Amino acid sequence: MPAARAAPPMQIYVTVDWEGLSLEEDNLQAMRQFRQKFPHIPMVQLMNPAYFVQKDAHRAQVAHAIRSTFLAHDTIGLHLHPLKPLVQHCGVPFHASPTLADAPIPCEGDSCGYSVSLELAYTQTELVQLVTCSSDLLVSNGFNRPRYFRAGGWQLGPKLQAALEANRFVWDSSRIAPDLLTSRWHADSRMIQRIQQLHPDSSTLDQPYALSYQLMEFPNNAALADYTSTRQLLQVFKQLLAAHKPVMVLGFHQETAADYLIRLERAIPHMEKIAKEQQVTIEWRH
Repeated sequence: MPAARAAPPMQIYVTVDWEGLSLEEDNLQAMRQFRQKFPHIPMVQLMNPAYFVQKDAHRAQVAHAIRSTFLAHDTIGLHLHPLKPLVQHCGVPFHASPTLADAPIPCEGDSCGYSVSLELAYTQTELVQLVTCSSDLLVSNGFNRPRYFRAGGWQLGPKLQAALEANRFVWDSSRIAPDLLTSRWHADSRMIQRIQQLHPDSSTLDQPYALSYQLMEFPNNAALADYTSTRQLLQVFKQLLAAHKPVMVLGFHQETAADYLIRLERAIPHMEKIAKEQQVTIEWRH
């Protein structure tokens, strides 16, 4: 009898959304502790460079704080919410709407613009300029030029895709199934409606596909730990295994790591145990 064919490996990407809002020590320390516990797991560090243009920001200290959470096998990427200080630094007109919020949010301080949809509020020309400037800002502060991306609020559409292609990005993770977010947003909320508008028919079983000849989409098919419990993460993992879907993209926010990273920390040993029982190799990818 021929030998049984080995199950394909499960490729898992752990992403970090750096929102550009704050660098609190409790969140940074939670990340450092996680890295010590799981040194074999690389991360895709998706950074909003707005930290560097906040009022009174000390750029060297900001870069040091960010790097304190990195390991050598991490990958640098770009994450954008159109925060007003960053948009103005880049010479782009600031737009306060359309937003993802259901109620008006005062435009105050460094968080102004956080809920604005990149795709729906800005022109393609403005987005090209914003992505270029943001990438340059990371480079000027000692980071590699990003080629990996996630849009704030998963707000990727044709204009933002064109801006990524103009900046030679190769990897995006801005597609998500809205039902992964209903622990935070109700079905009739603007957030859910905007995502449905941009990504109809999205599913937790979504797998990588080509957006263009140079840009691949890696759907955020396991959401972020802020919105998915340990139990839900394990459910998604089992669903992907059962459907023979070999890529899982999950993650968390730096700004809330102290509160929610524990969910991923608890899920990982169970995921590795389940994979071993099913004779599936997990490849932690970067």
